Amino acid sequence: MENRRVLVVGAEENPSLCIIESLARQGMEVCAASHKRVCVGFFSRFVSRRFLYPSWALGEEAFLARIIEIISRQRFEAVFVAGEQPSFILCKHKKEIERYSKIPTPDFATYMKCRDKSVTMKLAAASGVPVPRSYFPEETGIDQISRQVEYPVVIKPNSSNGARGIEYPSSAGELLEAYQRVSSIYGPCHVQEYIPHSGMQYKAEVLLDGSLKVKAWCLYNKPRYYPPTGGSSTVNCTVERQDILDYAVRILKQIGWVGLGDCDFILDPRDNIPKLMEINPRITRSIKICMLAGVDFPFLLYKLARGEELPDTLIYKKDIYLRYLFSDIFWFFKSPERFRAKPNFFWFFGKNLRDEVISFKDPGPALAYLLSSAAALFNKKEREFRLR
Repeated sequence: MENRRVLVVGAEENPSLCIIESLARQGMEVCAASHKRVCVGFFSRFVSRRFLYPSWALGEEAFLARIIEIISRQRFEAVFVAGEQPSFILCKHKKEIERYSKIPTPDFATYMKCRDKSVTMKLAAASGVPVPRSYFPEETGIDQISRQVEYPVVIKPNSSNGARGIEYPSSAGELLEAYQRVSSIYGPCHVQEYIPHSGMQYKAEVLLDGSLKVKAWCLYNKPRYYPPTGGSSTVNCTVERQDILDYAVRILKQIGWVGLGDCDFILDPRDNIPKLMEINPRITRSIKICMLAGVDFPFLLYKLARGEELPDTLIYKKDIYLRYLFSDIFWFFKSPERFRAKPNFFWFFGKNLRDEVISFKDPGPALAYLLSSAAALFNKKEREFRLR
């Protein structure tokens, strides 16, 4: 009998919810794993069994050993992973994982071309994809960069997520100070020209098969994000911009990406050109909007892992909205546009509107989110990040 059992690692992360629901609705038995007993994935009604492992933050070896133990003792047809660091670790050890199960991630060398944002920028520029002017301290030194750029600028860690470590120096002195501070916490950084945030931000999700053929895609914008100065989306809407999809395909093929690539763009209001900001080498929170629009990326990744022929899924519904209410509330209190924003903050119900976590059909994850968030507020570092 065919084994239709899968494991989702990183069940504390929001992306785990759409993976879990997608595969469960395809008739699979979905198991979830996390280092937290109270987490969104564990509280989903679509999960049949739960596994605990030590946090990767306490040591990569213990985390990996427990994952290997789980998948070697159980029979999983595929392993999915959510979250920045778990994705990094399991991709790095893909060969070990695939002794027991399939995992739909690219090889590690390809993965690192996207995780290291400075490498991504260089490859994109070489392939003709528009990017912000970028400067690399390891090549010219931060002192020289501080004298040649126009302010304000953006300083970014080469590897981070959720806008962590991003700062906006407005003078040479601020840049030198920020570089020392950010690099001491997050490691190597690069500097980019500042693109005004009045330009719309977009996400292009593109799935390529082993022959680098485009099999599915979906594009959506980010009308709101938190922090309002630049961060993760709180509202998304599916839209049509063929030029952005074409740019995303071009850079992913240049990199040799196999699987799901998440490309972030911003429309530069000064020249009306969309420019690549980064490629996320993991399944991101907002792909639920793609599923609502008719592109079931988790199931397509499952088929890719099995080596099956993928159907072409290049048509998706437009004007589908996804909201992350828990984060959008923080946006409301921080943004001066709170009463002028479109869509209106007080729009809570609609046939083309869904929430990232809150669901009447699966209410458990919202409860878990509230419980885990309440606990997180007792952690100073986590509290400062959420209230940034």
